[in-house]
Amino acid sequence: MLRPLIAATVAATLLAGCSGGDDKATDQPSPSGDSSPSASSTPTGPDLATFDPPKAFVPVSALAQGSTGQSNMFNIEAGMVGEASLYALRSGLTARTLSASSWEVPASTEPTTTTNDFTAPMAVQLNGKEVVATAYTQIVQGSGTQKSHGQVTFQWIDPSQGDLLATAVADLSTLLGPGNSGKDFYTPAYDAATGQIAVGVTVSSPDRTAKIRQFTVFADPVTKKTSTIPGVRAAGVLNGTVVGVKGESGEGVKDNAIVQVDAVTGTVKKTVPVPAMNYLSIEGSGGKHAYLSGTGYVQDTKYEHHYVNSAYAVDIATGEVVESKQPNSKDQGGIGGCFSDHVASVVCNGSIGDQKGIVGFDDTTGKIAWKYDASANRLVPQVTAIYNGMVYGSADDQAILLDAKTGQDVPTPSATPTESATPGDGTTPSDSPSSYGDGNVGGWGDTTLLYGEPKSPAMVSKYGSVYLQDPGNKAPSNTEKILVVQKAVG
Repeated sequence: MLRPLIAATVAATLLAGCSGGDDKATDQPSPSGDSSPSASSTPTGPDLATFDPPKAFVPVSALAQGSTGQSNMFNIEAGMVGEASLYALRSGLTARTLSASSWEVPASTEPTTTTNDFTAPMAVQLNGKEVVATAYTQIVQGSGTQKSHGQVTFQWIDPSQGDLLATAVADLSTLLGPGNSGKDFYTPAYDAATGQIAVGVTVSSPDRTAKIRQFTVFADPVTKKTSTIPGVRAAGVLNGTVVGVKGESGEGVKDNAIVQVDAVTGTVKKTVPVPAMNYLSIEGSGGKHAYLSGTGYVQDTKYEHHYVNSAYAVDIATGEVVESKQPNSKDQGGIGGCFSDHVASVVCNGSIGDQKGIVGFDDTTGKIAWKYDASANRLVPQVTAIYNGMVYGSADDQAILLDAKTGQDVPTPSATPTESATPGDGTTPSDSPSSYGDGNVGGWGDTTLLYGEPKSPAMVSKYGSVYLQDPGNKAPSNTEKILVVQKAVG
């Protein structure tokens, strides 16, 4: 069934009114003979307007992503760093900039390397410049009688041209043994000011020879060095210090603990046991604190039980823990998915007791600044992004804006529809669709694949935002997702 059309006036509707293609830019040799990702150049217009933070957007392009040889339906991420809109897949990272250039950086150029998982794009600083950071869990095939081995590859990329500014590779042979590898990532933690990344990884061990089930990999773009921390799932990283979780999850489990670790040496500097919590989940990191959700099972009678819930904000530099107890619930509750502006605010989805709720933290103290649930005569949004004090989310199928410090609704400016913001009806193929690579239909400035109401963004920059939507009838049959690119207009 087709979704409602977006009329020209709706296409320019503010997201506030209510945390691409896969074309391959051929690597061109440089005069010195080196090969590096290239960017296709198109004459640029006037300087792009910036809004910090933006409150309104107009769609400028809807890009179709075709199949890349394996299903990506549940493994696609969208991002926005600077003016670059980003489409992330196992195969690599593709960008379209608002200045109409494009680039791609593959996950690997080696045919013997396959990728299991990847992180969503992250916006970090490197040598004073904003860059894109990403990571991949990979398997390197063996040769002869040698077994394969696992590695985690990190990349830091210039968002304007796609230049690979730094790489770091963690060989997992010593940690996991030959034949074993990393499989899936947990939510990555990153230090926005230094570009350092710490991410938890689950273990794939086909012959069950690996002695651990999970670990953390730390990477520094300045030194280009990596290290591994066995048994720890990273929740936050700051200036070479990692905060994470040790222990298992399940009813009756009593070994969960919060740990502070020297990222380079792997030395545990502080351990805070939380035996009352059978489940301790990573929810996100801010500039100063890492955020966790704890849930503990309590048997009341033979047939009755309840859960106790707490939110934990852990000062990464000191290891001090701020616990915010939450109401009991009949089912597992607590905060669930936090978004940080890496300045002073963190906002989390989740529940407050048995009600759907939203919680805002002051990242300078780690304490709750505001919260409300579904009983507060307000719609509880699903937060999708945060940027410089502005929260972007969706409530009752409408995109909304909140002030990250107070949780109050933010009024929005008006926008004037433009020709480039007029979408197609999503019902019939375009008469002459432009193309820009194998398996892709659409093009920069083409919004014919756009349909339905505007969605809340997956990531925001001062130039614009992006989100993913399912393909409509206009998209080619092999399209898995549409990347909607929006320009900030207010």
